[in-house]
Amino acid sequence: MKKIMNILVALILIGSILPIAYADNTNNNPKNEYIDKETQQQTEIMNTNTMGAEIRLLQLEKAIIKNIEKGEQILTIINDSEYNITDLQVILAEFYLLQEEVQTADPNATDAVSTFVDLKLDAVNLTKEFREILQATVNNSTIGQLQQRIGNMTSNQTTNVTNTIQSKIRQYNAHQFRYLYQLLGENRSDWISKYQNGSLTTNQVKQNLTKRIQQNKTTHQYQILTALKQKKIQHKIQTQNSIQNASDGFQQRQENRLKKRLQQSENLTDNPLYQQLSKRIQQKLDKLDNNNNPGNNNDNGNGQNDDGSGNDNPGDSEPGQDDPGNGGENGHNDNGNNQGPGGGN
Repeated sequence: MKKIMNILVALILIGSILPIAYADNTNNNPKNEYIDKETQQQTEIMNTNTMGAEIRLLQLEKAIIKNIEKGEQILTIINDSEYNITDLQVILAEFYLLQEEVQTADPNATDAVSTFVDLKLDAVNLTKEFREILQATVNNSTIGQLQQRIGNMTSNQTTNVTNTIQSKIRQYNAHQFRYLYQLLGENRSDWISKYQNGSLTTNQVKQNLTKRIQQNKTTHQYQILTALKQKKIQHKIQTQNSIQNASDGFQQRQENRLKKRLQQSENLTDNPLYQQLSKRIQQKLDKLDNNNNPGNNNDNGNGQNDDGSGNDNPGDSEPGQDDPGNGGENGHNDNGNNQGPGGGN
């Protein structure tokens, strides 16, 4: 009986961080041509409630902001040298357009997961392109100096986004905890309020839940177990469906995004930089067309060619102190705290 009770307690705590528990079980995620396992894991909290979608989009926005700021700092440092930085400037210009798309993305939309998947991949590819061009432009000594100078950059903008993320994570976790207390037949709004305002930590709430579960009768414990199993099954189905939906029409959505950016850049052609950006985006569209029509084999070579596994992966989910369900009070492990555009291994 004690063993069964311990299993139930573990399941209850998993239920409070349900998407993260799934994220640890990568073997259950279906293989996908366009969406890597890491991104699939990140989308799981987006299928719990809209707060999950808000968190992921905010984390992606923060990663993009950090990469833009580091990119700008790099260009400032090397601008007075003999290096040609035009290509790097053009990539940053596209990064700004991408940032606007992330900021205007609707977390309540039925296609929020698809939007996150699309924009994250674009951010990954832009980061990789910036890094590769930088490494081909400057020498290794300069790369080392740049990494030292931009390694610990911070700004008011990223700090503000981090604070917003932390607040959303507490709201998200509070929603999960409230559900568990309801299964126990309790109204612990006092504990939920204290957790949301920072008076209680995630671990303190979990410990209280464990204690309350242990005090329940065995029959009630089994009822809770059944409810959690049903919730897990439902959530898994929703996650797999959203990933499949994100995969369907992926290439068409990519083409639509590029066409929109092309139109935006063409509206700013009084700026020579955006003239170059228009050419760059058109080359990407041409490459997409060539890939979709193999008979047209004129590859321009400037398209997206990364699978999203680089070290500067915007939107990386690190299930740590600043991820939903894992005690994110301090935010030290928030997404996007990687090396930035200048980093490279």
